[in-house]
Amino acid sequence: MRDFHLRFCIDDMAILFGKRRPVWFDTNDSLSTFNLLEDEKSDIPDEPGAYILGTRDGTMITYPWGVSPIYYIGKASNIRNRLSDHRKHTLGAKKDHTERSWWPRYQYGAAFGADCVWYLAHDDHDPQNLEATLIESFYLTYGAIPVANHKWPSHLEPEQG
Repeated sequence: MRDFHLRFCIDDMAILFGKRRPVWFDTNDSLSTFNLLEDEKSDIPDEPGAYILGTRDGTMITYPWGVSPIYYIGKASNIRNRLSDHRKHTLGAKKDHTERSWWPRYQYGAAFGADCVWYLAHDDHDPQNLEATLIESFYLTYGAIPVANHKWPSHLEPEQG
């Protein structure tokens, strides 16, 4: 995942946090991602926040208004623990494709690899609102929610008509 793949959320996060750069940008203003399946990242925070998973191998997913490597946006009360769960289940899905209980977020990671970035929920911004903001920004850019998210955040679900 490249930094331009995350442009959909930079402006909304700047409004939400009052900053120009999200917390996962390093000092050179380039994206700091990690490979969920291979990297042992010891500095993953054990704090609440939201995270974005995208294909590691460059596979682009077609959405109504464009293509993106992003396949899942989630939230966590403890990002380190949640990403550890993602790692475990994605590696399990990679070893056994026939298991019928794997969620799509694990199957996409098993098939295409998994790059990850995250936002911490600072101050009064809870992980659920942070996740909802990211999903809404993604929808407004690509015309659909990420393919492995199985449902809309409840307060954003569109009316059927």
